Amino acid sequence: MLPKLHPQWRSLDLRALFAGGAAFVNTDAQNSILDPEGVLNFENIWQGAREQGGSLYNILRLAAACRGPAMPFLWLRYDRFIGERQPLTAMDEAQYGHWNKDYKGDAARKAWEADLVPEVKEIMEPDDITLVYPAWSIFTGTPIERWLAQWGARTLIISGYHTDWCVEMAVRGARDMGYMPVVIGDACGTTQPLHDQTLAQINDCYAPVISTSDAIEALPE
Repeated sequence: MLPKLHPQWRSLDLRALFAGGAAFVNTDAQNSILDPEGVLNFENIWQGAREQGGSLYNILRLAAACRGPAMPFLWLRYDRFIGERQPLTAMDEAQYGHWNKDYKGDAARKAWEADLVPEVKEIMEPDDITLVYPAWSIFTGTPIERWLAQWGARTLIISGYHTDWCVEMAVRGARDMGYMPVVIGDACGTTQPLHDQTLAQINDCYAPVISTSDAIEALPE
């Protein structure tokens, strides 16, 4: 269930924000989360994601609508194994070692985990940007700020996974850096009750949380 829009956001003109330079930003629509054979299949986020009203279903709806205004697209991915291969600290070694100690996949399988699901690949266009971000925040160790500056994008239309990890980190980082993130709550996903709790936290503190339908309605024609 999406939180009711906090009163602090009601004076925002979303149509003006979306028309004044916006970018589509999606995190982690990838095999590890959305394929039933992915390493995170036990979270069951993939179940129902492709059904009408599901998170991936809504991501694809949102993406189709954002093509109309010729908006730039960022499809971002997280590599669960990067800290195993390239640990920066003892904390990395401990955490990633614990996560992956029982994983049996080879290098090719690990690369597959961080790859976008086929449904997203089918709708990607040549100018879309996709990359693996190496830290918890999409802005750390990536050229995303440079691309956003080149595009003149100040509003970020954010969807993806996990709501309580990468989505929230993206939103909080974006606000600190002067961007205006808008979270499309039913186009995000994680386990419950964390999904609902995190959307409420974002809506209360950092950015408006709206539905896919409301976002599409606010997009410029």
